[in-house]
Amino acid sequence: MLESWLASRIAAGEVVERPASVVKELVENSLDARAGSVEVEIERGGFDLIRVRDDGEGMDREDALLALRRFATSKVSSPEDLNRIITLGFRGEALPSIAAVSHLELVTSTGNGEGTRVRAEGGEIVSSEPVGAPKGTTVTVKRLFYNTPARRKFLRSAAREAALCLEVVERFAAAWPEVRFRVIRDGREVLTLPPAPPRERAARVLGVKPDQLAEVDLEDGRVRIAGFVGVPEAALASRRGQHFSVNRRPVRSSLLSRAVEEGTRTLIFTGQYPVCVLSLHLPPEFVDPNVHPRKLEVRFADEQALFGKVMQAVSDALRSRTLIRTTRPDLTRSPSTPLPVAGQLQVMESPAEVVPPSEILTAKLPPLRVLGQVANTYIVAASPDGLVLVDQHAAHERVLFERLSKLRGREEYVQILLVPIPLDLPPAEAEIAERMKDVLHDAGFILSGFGEGTYLLRSVPSIAARAPLVSLVRACLAELASAGSMQSPTELAMRLAGIAACHSAVRAGAPLTMKEMVALLQELGTCEDPYTCFHGRPTLVSADVNTLENWFLRA
Repeated sequence: MLESWLASRIAAGEVVERPASVVKELVENSLDARAGSVEVEIERGGFDLIRVRDDGEGMDREDALLALRRFATSKVSSPEDLNRIITLGFRGEALPSIAAVSHLELVTSTGNGEGTRVRAEGGEIVSSEPVGAPKGTTVTVKRLFYNTPARRKFLRSAAREAALCLEVVERFAAAWPEVRFRVIRDGREVLTLPPAPPRERAARVLGVKPDQLAEVDLEDGRVRIAGFVGVPEAALASRRGQHFSVNRRPVRSSLLSRAVEEGTRTLIFTGQYPVCVLSLHLPPEFVDPNVHPRKLEVRFADEQALFGKVMQAVSDALRSRTLIRTTRPDLTRSPSTPLPVAGQLQVMESPAEVVPPSEILTAKLPPLRVLGQVANTYIVAASPDGLVLVDQHAAHERVLFERLSKLRGREEYVQILLVPIPLDLPPAEAEIAERMKDVLHDAGFILSGFGEGTYLLRSVPSIAARAPLVSLVRACLAELASAGSMQSPTELAMRLAGIAACHSAVRAGAPLTMKEMVALLQELGTCEDPYTCFHGRPTLVSADVNTLENWFLRA
């Protein structure tokens, strides 16, 4: 039989992993108490001090003492309550766990002018007394892990632990825009977020402009997905800018991250990650928040259906926007510093052969007039607002991908090869080819066995007839190997269509005639998503007149 002090420390280890865990538990308690303002103060990364102050409902003396006893909570009264949890935390579980590994002081009041102060050390209450206090609760934690030195040994530097505490507050701030949040680090205010409309709060948390956020709003039965996703130029090199909450509880979820990334996959460049603030509202019985001791992760009742809903909601939000990227002027350039030159501007026909200067008018792009080509890679065009540069490979890739998508299910989708091409595949690729034979066939690739490790390629998607077919097939096999398990066969086939479009598109460095450039932009303007290629690279960027004037120091 374990001594009670040892059992308390073991239990604390499940809940209190580091200073950020303490901040998380205490902020949850503040929000459960209907706080309108939450202030977090830390010193030396939280090792010396963590103080969380709120203006919530507070507790009377009896509840304040109960809150420091293990397994004492007013939030769960029956086994069935575990299947319909609507609060963020169990104050009666977190506080004793924190108190077990620290010196803790709790000051709380229900607002009648009188309050209660309770002090605990190592999990044991050492004093309790009446005290004057405003409505709300202040919890002060000092000497965290003083009695569990092994725990402290595995923590990071004070600066890193302080950063993790700040991230915790940011995640709550994203999910609770109506609440004021303030963070003080080593005596200096490092974050102040007053109550704000959801879009403004999301922009502050993500560090973007409000107009760089597309609104997500999908309601399907008892499921609602709301929030914002950043436009492609707001993407980051990590997932740090992805904030999710489920029934207002901030969570980490690889499922939701993958769904958002799949919904933006053809709009954001490979290797970058979309930023978002998404709130999911589900019936409590659809969610299990208790799969992780610190309630950081959740399990959903129907993961595949939810994955599809989130992916569609994010995709629809971005595709409702005009996503032409704009250049940013370099205002630090001195007048004596020359602008970089990528290559000569080329107009390849004689004036008599140039396409008439009538504007290219399409539904999705601004009116354009083609001027020429730079470095045999970028098409230069004038628009009413300034200058537009088009990446010819990315633009052609988008055109081919959507052209192939429109042919799906028709005979013209597939090109039968007159002479089958033999492919020698290593074992790993051969296994994928066998396992994904139906997906490959659906995408237009018919492979048949021709001896051990050798296959005959008998057909390809129609747009790829002139592409380097061996490298194309191997690229498709690599794509299937990296695809997630949540992808349906149809979605996988569309991914292979994107690979085929990439391998078939005109390459950078290829000269184009004026007629070819005009034809490419006309077809690009009819695409559903003309702003990025299949891999998420921008097809075109614009520089307005103000930007041009900045470049030439005329502003």
